[in-house]
Amino acid sequence: MYRLVILCIFFLVSCTAPNRVLSYTSPTIPVYKIDPPPQKFLLLNTNDVVAKKYRDNKEELFISLTDNLMDWLAEKIKEKTGVPAQVLRGYSNPAGNTDGTVHTLMAQNQASHAVVIHSFDVHFDQTHVDVTKANDGSKDRTAFYDIVSVVSYTLYSPGKPPKNIDVTRKRFHSSRSVTSGLLAAGPNVVSRKDDANNMTIDNGIRYLEYYFPGKASRSRMLFGGKEFKAVSDAIAKNDYEAALIESLRLVDDNNKTIAARACYNCAVLFERKSQPDEAISYLHQSLSRFNLPEAKKMLADYEE
Repeated sequence: MYRLVILCIFFLVSCTAPNRVLSYTSPTIPVYKIDPPPQKFLLLNTNDVVAKKYRDNKEELFISLTDNLMDWLAEKIKEKTGVPAQVLRGYSNPAGNTDGTVHTLMAQNQASHAVVIHSFDVHFDQTHVDVTKANDGSKDRTAFYDIVSVVSYTLYSPGKPPKNIDVTRKRFHSSRSVTSGLLAAGPNVVSRKDDANNMTIDNGIRYLEYYFPGKASRSRMLFGGKEFKAVSDAIAKNDYEAALIESLRLVDDNNKTIAARACYNCAVLFERKSQPDEAISYLHQSLSRFNLPEAKKMLADYEE
């Protein structure tokens, strides 16, 4: 009986290959088209940092970070378009009439398009507090923090209404002990200026992806096991073309869940091949067969 049980377990494990996670870099597809084609970009800031009266030297930091962001955007726009991009450092809207100011500055500098920063912030958010009980009955509390960058951009194009996009980027930064049952103060953004600058540039990267092709690091789960065992076997041999062929065999399966998972697998494998259009097509096919959470989450990366 014992041997029979072991054999049954071995059989079940061998027939149920686990799902796999694939990590790779794939191209991103722009959400919007810049029309008409640009001849020259102007980058400027209409966010009055001084008027907001920040404490702890944040005013100086935010002015510096905004200028650095505009310089970085100008450099990348030149790389991506081949057209000149001019930066007007500092605050460019003393009259308070944003649209009028921008159009005047565009005319003065012979720019066809302008990218305007009209809101800027970098800060730390406390995400949660973990509480653990020590052997003596006391409680230890640890607070966790994300660093967050929030920037509002507006694109001015000839004959088009201004296009506003708000970009928020965040990632885990650090944790610290909470004493005396009080919530710990978060890290000081001024003393973490390098982290603040890195998050600001990350924000700029995301903004440019709305208009220009880019690259993104992906980590996608691939369905294996049972009907997808051949897919898992192919991945184990690093044979991604075979994995795609095996997934394609199941995209019209009578079982809608299996068909949806097969289409999702195809989307992942096409994305890995740097074919985002095909990936998007298979994601839509997946969701037409079954409301698959993995497909919805992946599609959101292309539609956000």
